[in-house]
Amino acid sequence: MNVFARPCYQIDKHEGYTVVKLESNLDFTNCKVFDGQVDELSSNVFVVINCDSLPELPKDWLRCLLKIHLNTKRDNKFLKLIHVNGILLSNLKREGIDTTFRIAKDLRDALQETGLAPKRQLNTEFINPFLAATIHVLKVQAQVEASSGQIYMKKPGEVMTGDVSGVIGIVSDSFNGAVVISFPEKTFLMVMSSMLGEEYTKITQEIVDGAGELTNMIFGQAKVVLNDKGFGIKTAIPSVISGKDHSLSAMTNGPVVVVPFTTPYGKFFVEICLSQ
Repeated sequence: MNVFARPCYQIDKHEGYTVVKLESNLDFTNCKVFDGQVDELSSNVFVVINCDSLPELPKDWLRCLLKIHLNTKRDNKFLKLIHVNGILLSNLKREGIDTTFRIAKDLRDALQETGLAPKRQLNTEFINPFLAATIHVLKVQAQVEASSGQIYMKKPGEVMTGDVSGVIGIVSDSFNGAVVISFPEKTFLMVMSSMLGEEYTKITQEIVDGAGELTNMIFGQAKVVLNDKGFGIKTAIPSVISGKDHSLSAMTNGPVVVVPFTTPYGKFFVEICLSQ
């Protein structure tokens, strides 16, 4: 993926399609620059315009989008607008062009017709955002340096045990799944002590809830990245399970990936599963 950043727009080129994110500060100078890129970015690919938080489209920018629309139509492709709010839609209707552009809810919805929508596979594209979010959240929230080990597919009947686990469901329009972050007691106590700035020597309800907070933050960061890729994952509420050496059954009938982590305080692991 190639990314070209501009003050008021960003172009992300993917295989078979291009996403253009427009910001609210659209101006004439940047429009002239953007107009010079229109032919290249819309050449034989589908084009998606992300209008998130965009209240209106100036006439010069509308002309650019109409040019992209004609280019893609010529190549038997199309342009779609996503994240169109009510104000922008009213403005498009006022200009009489609301039916000219195809409008979709989000990137996944926009790509469904093309066959390019991200698949529900436990591949690196899906796993890496959770891996990166786990490392980032522990470092920022608990000042704990975590590193990931060898990722592997959980075998049928294999049991992973922990003492405190945060669980959160993955829900979208096309698939379900779950993420579990599970700690042994020693690791969890040290992580919570660092996170809350107070030494804990036993598991209490106060710090058990911390597992849910960590899970929620990790899920939230990964969700942003995945939804930018079009996965359409919805907000969910975490739950916490505690108990010595407990194990959790897979919440779906699909594959389960295990990501082991190490910290100066001990090990923990993250499980990610998706429905088939």
